[in-house]
Amino acid sequence: MSWTDPRGDIEALLPQLQQIRRDIHRHPELGFEETRTQALVREWLEARGYAPRDCAGTGLIADLRPGAEGPTIALRADLDCLPMHETTDLPHRSVHPGKAHKCGHDGHTAILLGVAELLARHRDAVPGNVRLLFQPAEEGVRGGGAKVMVAEGALAGVAEVYGLHNWPGFPKGQVHVKPGAMLAQVHILTLTIAGKGGHASQPQMCRDPIVAGAQLVSALQTVVARGLGYQGGAVLSITQFSAGTTHNVIPDSALLRGTVRSFHPEVTARVMERLREVVEGTARSFGVQIELEVEVGYPVTMNHPRCAAAAARVATQLVGAERVSELGLPCAGGEDFAYLAEAVPGAYVFLGAQRAGEDTPVCHHPDFDFDDELIPTGIGLFLGLVRDRLPGLA
Repeated sequence: MSWTDPRGDIEALLPQLQQIRRDIHRHPELGFEETRTQALVREWLEARGYAPRDCAGTGLIADLRPGAEGPTIALRADLDCLPMHETTDLPHRSVHPGKAHKCGHDGHTAILLGVAELLARHRDAVPGNVRLLFQPAEEGVRGGGAKVMVAEGALAGVAEVYGLHNWPGFPKGQVHVKPGAMLAQVHILTLTIAGKGGHASQPQMCRDPIVAGAQLVSALQTVVARGLGYQGGAVLSITQFSAGTTHNVIPDSALLRGTVRSFHPEVTARVMERLREVVEGTARSFGVQIELEVEVGYPVTMNHPRCAAAAARVATQLVGAERVSELGLPCAGGEDFAYLAEAVPGAYVFLGAQRAGEDTPVCHHPDFDFDDELIPTGIGLFLGLVRDRLPGLA
């Protein structure tokens, strides 16, 4: 392999990485349960001269040149799957009902394994150290693995950290990155409506929580549309509505769940203010009680200007200036890479995955499958960042 032009060796390694990626896809594991995936990664790393150590339970850290003089940059991949069913008929579809790699973390892991292989071949030529972070539990249901890794010292001595994610919302072959806010802060909403149940033929004797909930769902859409100015900057979505047990009973209660995504504290404060006003007004209007619980999730993922510029520079060399863009950013998704980028300067990058002329399933769709053709781009981006950043940080 040429340290300055690894394309040939990346291509030669691709079939093996595809096989590994599909094996991980076939055997998905939820956050903080990634024992099989951890063992697979450990075996790969040890065979290439690394001494990986456990972090955050089911995660791993591996240094290319532990104790070497010079700076250290970190590269991160996420390991966990989602708690959902897979609907594909692929040969490598999930063998575990209710668990599936529907966000592409299997592909991210394969990318970082490829980086580990190619870095190991030129270990002595690397001017510093590269720390590989195989992180558990990114997905929000059981997430926060990055926060645990930071608390356990995963970034001790690290100057910069980089992560990437496939994204079918952007055309395949493009790389999207920008300085500043890249992904949103996440708030999780739970709204419990307590009414008065009864016979479906006698609604006048009841305080119907379903009708109140339906009105609440509609009214909450005005929180952003009429609560913020033309610049917007937030998303509010209700994603769950549960009530009732049969056709002829008005239930006593209903449950709604959803999320608020925002990028600035003042916008968040305004959304929460209007949210509470709408909840209180709806409760009074329908004679019910509505309890609102707000759980604060991942913070805003902030790209450091220096690191975002480096990522854009490397991407330009890799795919061409016409395929590097800031369009579509920031994105209202949430990511616990935010904790890594809070601890040290870093950048998070999207690899476009929308195939031309095709309605490519998006992340978190039951038909989604990571596109293996993105693996060389991901490896090239990470290796390019190593070549770009380590000499400049020395």
